[in-house]
Amino acid sequence: MLEKLRNSRFFRGVVTLASASAGGQLIMLAAMPFLTRLYTPEDFGVFAVFSALMGVLLVISSLRYELAIPLPKSQRTASRMLFIALGINLAIAVVTFGLVAILRFRIADWTETPLLASLLWLLPIAIVTGGTYKALNYWAVRNKDFQKIAVTKITQSSSNVIAQIIGGLVGIGAVGLIGGQVIGQSAGITRLWKGLSLKKLRLEASKTHSIALFSRYRNFPKYDAPAAAVNAVSSQLPNVAMALVFGPVAAGLFYLADKILAVPMSLVSQAVAQVMMGQVKEDVSSGNLFNRVKVTLMPLTFVCILVSVITILFAEPLFGFFFGEEWAVAGVYARWIVVGLSVQFLYGPLSVVLIATEYQHANLILHSFILVLKLLAMYAAYLYESQVFAVQLLSIALFIGYGVGVLVVVFRAKKLSGAVNA
Repeated sequence: MLEKLRNSRFFRGVVTLASASAGGQLIMLAAMPFLTRLYTPEDFGVFAVFSALMGVLLVISSLRYELAIPLPKSQRTASRMLFIALGINLAIAVVTFGLVAILRFRIADWTETPLLASLLWLLPIAIVTGGTYKALNYWAVRNKDFQKIAVTKITQSSSNVIAQIIGGLVGIGAVGLIGGQVIGQSAGITRLWKGLSLKKLRLEASKTHSIALFSRYRNFPKYDAPAAAVNAVSSQLPNVAMALVFGPVAAGLFYLADKILAVPMSLVSQAVAQVMMGQVKEDVSSGNLFNRVKVTLMPLTFVCILVSVITILFAEPLFGFFFGEEWAVAGVYARWIVVGLSVQFLYGPLSVVLIATEYQHANLILHSFILVLKLLAMYAAYLYESQVFAVQLLSIALFIGYGVGVLVVVFRAKKLSGAVNA
């Protein structure tokens, strides 16, 4: 069985992509001690706000039509979907350009980051590069070019880090962080584009066929895009809200604390989720789903407790040592952030139960609930004018929201297992 799994092209593809994604994230983490000595918390705060805006726009920049690229049986139809995804992404980039021209000073004033007004011109470029890579990535997934995708993941992270370090050494401030990210997103596009012809894609995507495909896959913009947008807004809200309420320095400190904790925890969570995804369907049929959830939950809970204790006891001195004394306050933030992130860490792999048992609407409701909790948390922190209080409330929001999510998964698993065993 194990040998058969090793020889499976699908399994090798999963391992290749997971390893490359982990490698890329670890490259970014390893660079942080250098970047925090080249850039100030304020630079990171401006970068955090830009990244938040970019993250929300990118997740819907093709109205999620890129997800449909691997689905058609016909390669020709898939190439039409690729053209549609690229075209929508370009259109949204143009709209973004217009919005930046009109609103850039208002956005900069609103988020208390004056420098952002001149840097927002990079946002449409980021949409073009990031959205193009995203669509080409799904084209490569369709063609099972997993090795090619893996190479681009490492290339992106390496290019990003190198560009940001050069920008820091030159002393160009937040421009270096944002420019590095845009350059990193661009890296890999050429490799994924190899063998494609824009002219051929355009000729194949006739008006009649394109309209038919818009209709055929209309559920992606209708249902998946709003869900993805809610999730993205919920994820990125703290970065913007911290800048809005307390200024870019607070946003930069929060960004670092969240990044350092979230990346390694999410890598473990994603790995467990991939294993869970391969088991859930079988467990549903056998009535073993509830046991699977319990067996998964117990070791993850132990990891959460261990990480939380270490972070609470040692985060402040460790952040000061590794990232520089001016970043020690980020360690204070980390002490509270870890509480909420730990429960999010538990929910991540368990959430595949909702997907595999066609209970996705619960996931959408949950993330909408968490978004509301975060908004209430930032409003309360604004009234009390306390940065640490804001971090505490945001962490509590995650703890409550994802805690409810874990309970939903547990009860869902218990109900399905009971139905099979009855």
